[in-house]
Amino acid sequence: MNLHIVRVALLCLAAAIAAPLHAAEQPDKDEWLKGRLFGPELILKNQSKLKLSEKQRDAIGVELKRVQAQAAESDWTLMSEASELQELIDKYPVDGKAVMSGVDRIFAAENRKKRLYVEMLVNIKNILTAEQVAYLKSVSEQR
Repeated sequence: MNLHIVRVALLCLAAAIAAPLHAAEQPDKDEWLKGRLFGPELILKNQSKLKLSEKQRDAIGVELKRVQAQAAESDWTLMSEASELQELIDKYPVDGKAVMSGVDRIFAAENRKKRLYVEMLVNIKNILTAEQVAYLKSVSEQR
């Protein structure tokens, strides 16, 4: 069993458990972000209309580099945790308590990475002017 299979299995398990619980109340998991926070790809796509200053462009670049470095560290942690979890699952009998502890560590690492992404989006939004934010909001609502 390889690392990728373990991650996919865990994600499928989490989705299978969570989907019925939230199906009625959560039509789109990222809907709460739409028109409120803007990814770097949307900003780059619209940079000529936004008229980003050099200072803004540099600040966004610094933010992206910071997040990329931390995301790589999170990915390393996830791979390490998944490898340890794989070893636990391969044993017989399986130590359920140890496996669930490993699952918790993987979910925590994934949540740190998601939090990092949202933090980046907030920081990028704060780099923009009110007019730029209004423009991006109008563009994202058209999608």
